[in-house]
Amino acid sequence: MIKAIVWLLGIAIITLSVAIIARPHLARNLSERLNKTGYAFSAWARILVGLILLLIADTRHWYILFNALGVLVLLSGAYMLQIGFERGKALAIKLSRGNENFLRISGILGVVLGLMLLSAR
Repeated sequence: MIKAIVWLLGIAIITLSVAIIARPHLARNLSERLNKTGYAFSAWARILVGLILLLIADTRHWYILFNALGVLVLLSGAYMLQIGFERGKALAIKLSRGNENFLRISGILGVVLGLMLLSAR
């Protein structure tokens, strides 16, 4: 059951990341339509993904990479909860209106993170 959830989460992250790589303006649309429930869900999802990466780090050859990414993703989710919805949405809009290459690079990082979750099976 847990493996299926991690696998579905990895597929969802890869799908959204590939969509952002192909169409960077999708990130702008998502950040402008963000509501409080979606923001909280996103923050808790980051915390969950970070914990999953930390838990599976011991079973992988590149455990240092898994630990580092797990801590970074976990801290980004905690930071989202700490700064609150209004400041977080303003930051997301500011980042999404920036350079399209930055958005594509963040999409590539999302694909890597999704592949790492798929390798956890």
